[in-house]
Amino acid sequence: MSSLRAMNRANRRRRFPPSVRVPRGLARLDVLLVLSVILLNVAIFLPFVQLGREAARRNQCKHHLNQIGIAVWNYEDLYKCFPAGIDVSPEGSYAGWGWNLKILPYMNAADLYNTIEPHFAGGIHGLPDSPEFRRRLPSLWCPSDTGGETVPHAMVVTAKVVDGIVSEGTEDWQNRLPHSSYFGNAGYLQLEAGGIQYNAAGIPTSILPLVNAGSLGHFGNNRSPDHRYCDQKLFGGFFGQNSHVALRDVTDGASNRFMIGERYSPVDSSASAVGHGTWIGVPDCTRAQGLAMALADASVRINAGMPLREPTTGFGSLHHGGAWFVFGDGSVRFISEKIDMTLFRSLSLINDAFLSW
Repeated sequence: MSSLRAMNRANRRRRFPPSVRVPRGLARLDVLLVLSVILLNVAIFLPFVQLGREAARRNQCKHHLNQIGIAVWNYEDLYKCFPAGIDVSPEGSYAGWGWNLKILPYMNAADLYNTIEPHFAGGIHGLPDSPEFRRRLPSLWCPSDTGGETVPHAMVVTAKVVDGIVSEGTEDWQNRLPHSSYFGNAGYLQLEAGGIQYNAAGIPTSILPLVNAGSLGHFGNNRSPDHRYCDQKLFGGFFGQNSHVALRDVTDGASNRFMIGERYSPVDSSASAVGHGTWIGVPDCTRAQGLAMALADASVRINAGMPLREPTTGFGSLHHGGAWFVFGDGSVRFISEKIDMTLFRSLSLINDAFLSW
């Protein structure tokens, strides 16, 4: 009997073998499926994240220009004129302190201004090589601009005029001047007076770079006591050499003319690069490179050097489709890069009498 029971148990074991637990894990197909879903989500949502960040940077840039507009008007309220684009004495060096330096006391940077003021008489080339003077100010910088903290190369002219006699000299300052993104509007120099046509500065490519970057410097390429600068009377904008434009000079209405705009930092960082900016001023008012460090002109279209960030003396930005501008009434508006050039040039002049058409 016991043997029969043993046989039955043996038969049951053969018919119903005990279950074997097999360890399980993620197969390659499962891993690939999960990764593909993750990558797909990244590809879909990453552009929206980038657009959101750029929108924030664009709004911050507008806020900076709002601050600048208020500061310029506070200066005007005190002195009854707008600051000169560059202050250059009849005798002395071919360099000048810029308009953006003069508004620092109205932008919560009076301490920095007071530190630089004792060096005014000595000119820019006498400015000490100090970290304080290389500081990039957030309120004078566009968050979308990809340039560095300082200007890679600035040709600082040491040439000067004494008793009508010109002495030559230039120094290459590497990373000594702080970068800035905002420029005073010098206006537009007509073709008949030595300017350029906007179609002479087409869209640059890697094969065909921007040949003519702008007009600044056309009237500053001769070192002489009388012929060495961007002349306010020739360009007709808010800012020029010793310009000091008063509100009464803006005969076509301050709200209809822009006085300050932004410009991207060019990718070229060589000593001859045109388009870098600094809030210190103009280290050389005889060349476009120096003048364009504080001023910009409307001879070329907005974003003329994009998308390659070619050198230009005009206006532009890394914001999509145009750039921000401060108008004469202090308002900040976005102007499309597709604006008609005749209209754009008209907006850059304080008086339509400068136009020949």
